[in-house]
Amino acid sequence: MAANEPENVVAFKTWLVQHGAHIHPDARFELAVHGFNVVAGNDVPPDATIVAIPFSLAITPELSKAALRVIFGGGESSGVDELGELSERELVCTYLCMHWIVDPSQSTTSLRHRAYIDTLPSPERLRTPLHFSAVELAAFRGSNLYGATGDRLHEWQAEWTQCRAIVAIANPFWGKAFTWDKYLTASTYLSSRAFPSTVLSESPSLVTTSSSYPVLLPGIDALNHARAHPVSWVVSSGSHSSESPSKEPYISLVIHTATPQGGELLNNYGPKPNSELILGYGFSLPNNPDDTIVLKIGGLAAASASASSSQTSSDGRWEVGRGARGAEPVWEAVLAAVSAQGDEEEDGGDEERASIMNQLRAAGVLDDMARSLHGRLPLFPPGDADSMRPDVLQMLMHYLEGQNDILVVLIAFAQEKEARALQLAHERGLDIIEEGEEEEEE
Repeated sequence: MAANEPENVVAFKTWLVQHGAHIHPDARFELAVHGFNVVAGNDVPPDATIVAIPFSLAITPELSKAALRVIFGGGESSGVDELGELSERELVCTYLCMHWIVDPSQSTTSLRHRAYIDTLPSPERLRTPLHFSAVELAAFRGSNLYGATGDRLHEWQAEWTQCRAIVAIANPFWGKAFTWDKYLTASTYLSSRAFPSTVLSESPSLVTTSSSYPVLLPGIDALNHARAHPVSWVVSSGSHSSESPSKEPYISLVIHTATPQGGELLNNYGPKPNSELILGYGFSLPNNPDDTIVLKIGGLAAASASASSSQTSSDGRWEVGRGARGAEPVWEAVLAAVSAQGDEEEDGGDEERASIMNQLRAAGVLDDMARSLHGRLPLFPPGDADSMRPDVLQMLMHYLEGQNDILVVLIAFAQEKEARALQLAHERGLDIIEEGEEEEEE
């Protein structure tokens, strides 16, 4: 362990090894603006295992619930029974918060992740939107991200209220100390550092499923993200530490490229758009090829295509990416909705003409939708740019670049659909009068 590392890092590394984990001897923690970067103290060869931890060191809902049961005690009014009402993320967040509330001398065995939590960024270093200033958040007004931030605030405050009430049953003093600021910090740690529970399996995966839940992996989650960085998650049996032999399964992070001395050791969180990176992690990538925009299509449009496409959810949300990626399923949904409405109207029995008219109407609907979203996007730079922190201003720039690019291409996509429909009408010798022309004739 490097002699010049901060005391909390030295204590954390010692704690890891004592509990059976392995951390590469050349992995060195350096203080950065938003916490720590993990850099190579010497050249690290390719295919090196950087961190390996036993499953038992992961912070899971099961571990959290078991620890809270011990802390709350077993009395009739202890709050233990109410723990069953909490979601997986609420259990983990409450477990994290209790490290800041309960006297360390009273919880050395139950709240066992204090050395890990002591290395996490302080609240003023966090940069997710719920940690923005009012001016910074207002700069995103009109975007989907602004609305998503409001939704997240509502959801997390509802969680906090429920968790605080249960903590207060166990101990009224703890309930008063269970503040919104603590819960927000814990929730941000979880959103920015958690991996899906699918990594803790024989075939580890970063794919979130309907049954997976967020887990924290101390040590592994210290590495920052680099898109498309070649890494592997490896599950094995047997201890990686001579100090704590064990046969339980381990999760390891292996980096497949060489890292020169002084270079940052990086993980790969998988493809994520800037909207997700900003909302959940507090950073963004320039010209992010994984950027998307969410379109909300209700009613018939959502129902008509939900069975034929995996890119929609039950609430009619669709994602479109750069280069019109995902635009075709959206087009099919809008066209199906317009066609369903057209079936109820008089079409004179001319099915071919009705089909082309439906395509023209659908192109207009999609064009209007994209233009409306584009018109609501905030301008860059914002008028209050001087009052924003540079890293937040950079996130805004990266985010708006992606949103603008996607919507401009989506507008062109809709116009191309319209042009194809008009061309088809011309080839069939059909006399198509568009709505604007009808109004002029009147």
